[in-house]
Amino acid sequence: MKTTLIIVLSGLLFVGCSQKQQTPSTGLGSSHDSLVTQLDSQGYFKGFAPEKAQALKEDFRQKGWMAIFDESPRYFAADGEDLAKSGICAFIREIQPFLSAQGVKLPDLQDEASASGYVVRVGGVPHTIYDAKEMKGDIWGLASARGFALVDKMLESAGSPERIYAINGGNDLFAIFLTPELYQTISTQPDFDAKGGPYKLTEEAPWFGQPHK
Repeated sequence: MKTTLIIVLSGLLFVGCSQKQQTPSTGLGSSHDSLVTQLDSQGYFKGFAPEKAQALKEDFRQKGWMAIFDESPRYFAADGEDLAKSGICAFIREIQPFLSAQGVKLPDLQDEASASGYVVRVGGVPHTIYDAKEMKGDIWGLASARGFALVDKMLESAGSPERIYAINGGNDLFAIFLTPELYQTISTQPDFDAKGGPYKLTEEAPWFGQPHK
């Protein structure tokens, strides 16, 4: 009788353990797969080399939205100090491959810096980045905001839905290209960090649009 009871109890314990082991996982893996599917359908990987697209998809599966920081045709170093020191034209030339893929025909670009300020000529049309009065303020932030705004104008004129977003600021400024739809998908992830994620630059000092609270 005792032997029979022990066998029955052992069998119940075994069944209980088996059921626990067979319980499906509800971790982040499934949600990251969903993110990859969304990004893919919204064109995030469009135009990437097949092997690059596949590698990035795997990164998104493992890291979630933070895989946007991985090297890709959408992601570029900017550096607010470099932009302010007559570096906007050089930056635009650096991102030219992405702009060209969006149908942007890059016009003649010229930097004009003097004691009166900094002007960028795009196809001969002058765009003030900062003037003599503004030189007393945060020209890094102004150059970043106005330089990025020039890029957005080029994309808009070409009929592209892509826009340039900022990540961080100052010497750590980076640029990432996203459509509003892609930005919505990324920014609504459960673990999205607004302070460290993409945002739109503004001309409002001292944060220039960067989330900080």
